[in-house]
Amino acid sequence: MKKTLLATILILTILVGCTGNIQNSDEETLNLSKQKDEEDYIPPKMEGELTVSAMFEQEYLTIAAQKFMSKYPDVNIIINSYVRTEGDNVVGTSEEFSAESYRNQLNTKIMTGKAEDIIFTGHLPIHKYINMGVFEDLSNLLSLTPEINSDNYFMNVLEAPKNKDGNIYMLPLMSRFQVVSFDKHLVTDSGKKIEDGMTKISFGKAAEFAQQLVDNTSRKNTFLSQEEGASFLNYAFRDYFNEFIDMDKKKVNVGEKYISLLNHVKDLEDNGYFAAKGSIDFYNMEYYFAFNVDFDTQAAFFSLLPDTYTYAMPLSDANGNVYVNPSNSVGISSNSKNKELAWEFIKFLLSDEVQSLPSFYGLGVNKKGFENSVENIFKLYNRDEAVSKEEYRNLLEKWVMEINAYDINDPIISEFIWEESNKFFDGRQSAEESARILQAKISKYLNE
Repeated sequence: MKKTLLATILILTILVGCTGNIQNSDEETLNLSKQKDEEDYIPPKMEGELTVSAMFEQEYLTIAAQKFMSKYPDVNIIINSYVRTEGDNVVGTSEEFSAESYRNQLNTKIMTGKAEDIIFTGHLPIHKYINMGVFEDLSNLLSLTPEINSDNYFMNVLEAPKNKDGNIYMLPLMSRFQVVSFDKHLVTDSGKKIEDGMTKISFGKAAEFAQQLVDNTSRKNTFLSQEEGASFLNYAFRDYFNEFIDMDKKKVNVGEKYISLLNHVKDLEDNGYFAAKGSIDFYNMEYYFAFNVDFDTQAAFFSLLPDTYTYAMPLSDANGNVYVNPSNSVGISSNSKNKELAWEFIKFLLSDEVQSLPSFYGLGVNKKGFENSVENIFKLYNRDEAVSKEEYRNLLEKWVMEINAYDINDPIISEFIWEESNKFFDGRQSAEESARILQAKISKYLNE
């Protein structure tokens, strides 16, 4: 069906290229094709049971399920949150609330065919699950939902997970991303400027600029960032993640470039660009950190305050990709017996009604929801009325439009990187040894 539409568009494109004009009969053919495709999706009977898996309990999700069941009394939705609250107590399905134990529990369900119908993808090895066939391709369902369009949604965000084959296995419910900004005092001291026209910046370029700021100020207690060496390295690694690791081909090349990164960050550490471990005392001393990585809504507000941060922009990788965070995305289990019903609930989670809930805490991918998100978050931050709501809203929209990729960085691989980098910075192993062990660990994991 999708191939038919694409073929029709291709033919029309060729005709335009040859004649510069499309005849009315061709337009009618295209419209008929669209109508036929749209008629292919028949909504299911709104009855049955749906199960949802998430690591953490989320108020908006609970409210959405209740509203959906009120609309459709013959539908029952069960949300299995691995960690939830009861009164003042944190409880769960296990005494251990780690992401690893959650993944182990979910893996058992997947392997036994008992996984929930809808799965929130936060804390999961998404790419590995896709290769295992855990998730249903949603691209066809998305294309057959005419109300999900660029007038109503940030389609660049919704389509960010699309792979090279055009498949979409999960959909972001929120536009969450990271933002880099620089200390305004240090920028003024140094007289340094970011190159004109930059709308996003990689961690490596941000670190280079931040180093210039530190080198060109006389202020005491001035450092690159609040990160320590290992944390700093993790961000730097992500700049070149696709060079180090080819997830599709299951190839790993953690060698000279990684060793060079380790040694570079260690040199920065040895030359005083980071505060010594345990030395920060915010209660009694003043510090200046040349650059900061923060989450979207907070970064936007602080960047608009006087005397705080400047040159704020979304964090990208070395190739200019701005990634939407996967923590608030959903996929449908390929083993689900209620896929159409699951899709109806996902559409409801994307609706104005849900994305405008006060408990919906991130920037909505639904444009009306986005406006409500901005309104609610702005009220939370702007108690002293120091920032213009219009400026705040416009800045966030500008940043959201920069999103062009989906972060499928495997949390298990991140844990490997963290472990081996820490050993290097603690002096327990050389850069070469860290690279060798990391290469072996990731290779083994990807090919298990």
